[in-house]
Amino acid sequence: MDLAALVKLIWKIVIIGDPAVGKTSIRRRYLGETTSKEYIYTIGADFATKRLKLSKDLTVQYQIFDLAGQPKFDKVRSSFYAGIQAAVLVYDITSKESLIHLPKWVLEAKRNNDGSLDTFIVVGNKIDLKSQKETDDKFLKKFLQDLSKEMGHGILHIYTSALTGENIDILFKKVTEKLLETTGKENPKIAKIAKTVQDKIRTDTDVKTEVIRSKPIIQTQDLPVEKRIERLELEINLLKLSINDLHSDISYLKNIILRYLNEHKLLLEELNSKSRDI
Repeated sequence: MDLAALVKLIWKIVIIGDPAVGKTSIRRRYLGETTSKEYIYTIGADFATKRLKLSKDLTVQYQIFDLAGQPKFDKVRSSFYAGIQAAVLVYDITSKESLIHLPKWVLEAKRNNDGSLDTFIVVGNKIDLKSQKETDDKFLKKFLQDLSKEMGHGILHIYTSALTGENIDILFKKVTEKLLETTGKENPKIAKIAKTVQDKIRTDTDVKTEVIRSKPIIQTQDLPVEKRIERLELEINLLKLSINDLHSDISYLKNIILRYLNEHKLLLEELNSKSRDI
């Protein structure tokens, strides 16, 4: 393997939509966490990362922001759109209003983004309740057509069930496929690697998405000098990757701090508002 060709991408995505459509459950299901039928609303935003190895030459770290849907968190949400590459728009197929409100979520994401947003993915969640479906297919078709024209490319729509896990992995594979396409166009140096992995995903060829684990230090004392140099060069490159991971972890901590500061500010505003009403 050519170590110089090792590529690590960091992609920031947000999951947005009305309250109770299943945003947190989708995130938790993708991360392999337990999901529940009980609804517990998100306070401000939840943040998680997932590191994937897509090929021997390419790894991706997803930074996934699950944003609260309640109007009282509008100010908190606005700070999380900067630097995102994709926005997952989630609606509940049993809630007509949650689909009708999607244009509002598109507007919010674009208004608060700094130009990094490449695409939207539209998700009709709770397909396990398809007998209770209330959403209008004509409205959905028109919305997808309008958004496709606005973004300059076709917008993916997929039905999922966060409860059963149906299509959750496919959803994020499609997100990965789309972002690989964009990344390859923007960075010719990694276009070939991105295209190879993208084609494998598109044709459903086996693409391992394993979580990256730390690697042990390589022992070189008993090897010939040439082999020791080769192994040490390998170790240097692995350490460089670890440094990149540390940068990602720092970014994670910064976002957690930002979340708590925003929640603190929001609670102070509510407290001051109640004090004025007394």
